[in-house]
Amino acid sequence: MVLFEKPGKENTRKTLEIAIQKASELSSKKLLIASATGYSARMALEMIPEDMKLVVVTHHAGFEEPDTQEFDEELRKLLKEKGHDVLTATHALSAGERSLRRKFGGIYPLEIIANTLRMFSEGVKVGVEITLMAADAGLVKTSELVVACGGTESGLDSAIVVKPANSPNLFDLKITEILCKPLIS
Repeated sequence: MVLFEKPGKENTRKTLEIAIQKASELSSKKLLIASATGYSARMALEMIPEDMKLVVVTHHAGFEEPDTQEFDEELRKLLKEKGHDVLTATHALSAGERSLRRKFGGIYPLEIIANTLRMFSEGVKVGVEITLMAADAGLVKTSELVVACGGTESGLDSAIVVKPANSPNLFDLKITEILCKPLIS
């Protein structure tokens, strides 16, 4: 496992190198990455081998501002043209609970799970979340191992090997390996 001195965007290239190497060893040859604006997706597209499938998971519309999509639309088209998937969906570990917390206060079960995963790193939490989202969309199988990457605020700084699960079976998801993460996040 590689431990980065600190979290952040500056770890994106190294995280992708580590993740791509591991994904190339798996039978699924699938790499899942979180990418809000397209920065990480563009870098991954430049780096991945032709035989690897890239699944890019973006923020849902309205994440930053109502009715807006942060992800670069031209990049979305390019990824699809090259045979990769771009998934824009509601976050699996916050969904409606964030709305309840904002309106009524308190903390709810999915947010407790998310905060527990953040004890490893924000990127590990994101990796689990995008794996659930991709499984729910049918882009990964629950019977295969995949590599998932997430980060802290911007870029990528964590990569995990995951056996996916669908959201209703959240606790069937298994992190089989942590490839890299920040030492402190």
